[in-house]
Amino acid sequence: MTYKTITLLDRLKPHYSEKLSDKNIQHPTVVGRIIDALESNSTVLDLRYSAVLDLYFVLGSKDPFVYFKDI
Repeated sequence: MTYKTITLLDRLKPHYSEKLSDKNIQHPTVVGRIIDALESNSTVLDLRYSAVLDLYFVLGSKDPFVYFKDI
């Protein structure tokens, strides 16, 4: 039996996911880096500082914990 690891992309709140999709038109490189980081990490503490800065640039909050649903 295999288990799927829940990634940060899976835990991203819906309104932030929509905002990422909207910003993908203006900043495709930055949004691509964000999505790669969210797909490859399962906890906020695993995010690199550059990914946190990218999230702040695109979504606007300095606290990366607000973007995700609690498990």
